[in-house]
Amino acid sequence: MSKAHHLSKSPTVAEIPLACSDESAAVELLEQLRWGDNPGCVHCGSVDVYKMVDAKTGQRNKRFLWRCHDCHKQYTVRIGTVYEESRIPLRHWCYAFWRASTSKKGVAALEIMRQCQISYKSALFLMNRIRFAMAPENPSAEKLMGTVEVDETYVGGKPRYRNQYPLGRGTRKTPVFAAVERQGRIRRRVIADVNGKTLKGAIREMVDAQSRIISDDFSSYMGIGKEFSGGHHTVAHGTREYVRGDIHTNHGRKLVCDIEARHYGHLPQCEQAVLAPLSLAIRFYVESSPHERWRTNRCGSSCGGR
Repeated sequence: MSKAHHLSKSPTVAEIPLACSDESAAVELLEQLRWGDNPGCVHCGSVDVYKMVDAKTGQRNKRFLWRCHDCHKQYTVRIGTVYEESRIPLRHWCYAFWRASTSKKGVAALEIMRQCQISYKSALFLMNRIRFAMAPENPSAEKLMGTVEVDETYVGGKPRYRNQYPLGRGTRKTPVFAAVERQGRIRRRVIADVNGKTLKGAIREMVDAQSRIISDDFSSYMGIGKEFSGGHHTVAHGTREYVRGDIHTNHGRKLVCDIEARHYGHLPQCEQAVLAPLSLAIRFYVESSPHERWRTNRCGSSCGGR
């Protein structure tokens, strides 16, 4: 007996292909994600609203307007969102939101340009707005809890000549610190260096004191365990020890590998500017659920602000 995949039960995922090709379907999908079954006025908050339709044909007008009975103002689903005052069709926004929320390593503006047949300038504007919408409002407000794996990596371009710069620790590439809450959220940030003061400071800021810290045997992490009730556990990668019971850094290692893949080819001197805004974006791989349905739903409903 075959068991259907959970995505087959998602109405949003089923509607995405049509919304990416038809403007009416895109508008209706975004209205459903934003308001659900209770549409409201974006100006006064009233729920006494109605769709404006053509008196002869009964079809919605070309601008997909709504009107409020209380304040008598007109509005669309674009008002108060990242796609307000944009002339880019909403079907392209749906496609870009879907790609951004389902691509763990991100999606380039050049790909959006090719798939949607829009200019690179428009695709870049669109993706910058989407990254803004997907960024958490205050990423450091809630600290990571439970078992937290920490790791660090370096991102940047390859040197022109072999052996020009050392690899790994001591390289001129930009260091990035990452912390992963098992079965939960992540945090990552560009750091100045990988000495003990910097790494321990990042852990204190990101991780709750009741948590358990797991890392590799890098000496800069030593001594942090006494500040956390769960202690500090390590695996000795230097002696090829990668798992000991439930002590491992596989989740943290996967995260930093994704970071490296995302930023492969960026020049080291550009990495600080490139990674800092992106570390706040693509929230749906970053922040918990691996399910495409959950990421796509949350992506479409979190587009407020502009």
